[in-house]
Amino acid sequence: MSADSFGVVLAGLMLVGLLFSTVLFEPAHRKTGAAFFLGWFVPGAGHLLLGRRGKAAVLFGILALLYVTGLYMSGWRLVSFDDNPFYYVGQFGSGVTALLGRALAEPKAYPIDAFPPKWIDPGMLYVCVAGLLNIVVIMGVFSAERKPATGPTPPAEGEKK
Repeated sequence: MSADSFGVVLAGLMLVGLLFSTVLFEPAHRKTGAAFFLGWFVPGAGHLLLGRRGKAAVLFGILALLYVTGLYMSGWRLVSFDDNPFYYVGQFGSGVTALLGRALAEPKAYPIDAFPPKWIDPGMLYVCVAGLLNIVVIMGVFSAERKPATGPTPPAEGEKK
């Protein structure tokens, strides 16, 4: 599989997964399945779908800031397969941002005047880490669905404390 077709295949997997989450998951868990794939597509969106607006906004802000900082440091270019194959795969964890960037950006990173050329690699690492952290965030939708414990229950009448 070529490096260019990898992004297309990954985008297809995201959309197919989102559609099949309504079929493959039990009715009680369909919203969680959709939140999983939606969270992969847009960082924080899965938590938003589950009603956790504050958490979704914070997660999106952190991941977007990390991603944009990495892009800025690497000259507004995504990681190409030739630059680093591991970083290339890792950046796709952030979903639509990587897919849009892949469609609109230059495939090769070039330095900008604000940063020396030695900062390209840390910038690409930031982009990759943003994608990998989003994978951790989307795994959190499974615990976000559970209702929090209300605390200890009071003892029944006649029981000792």
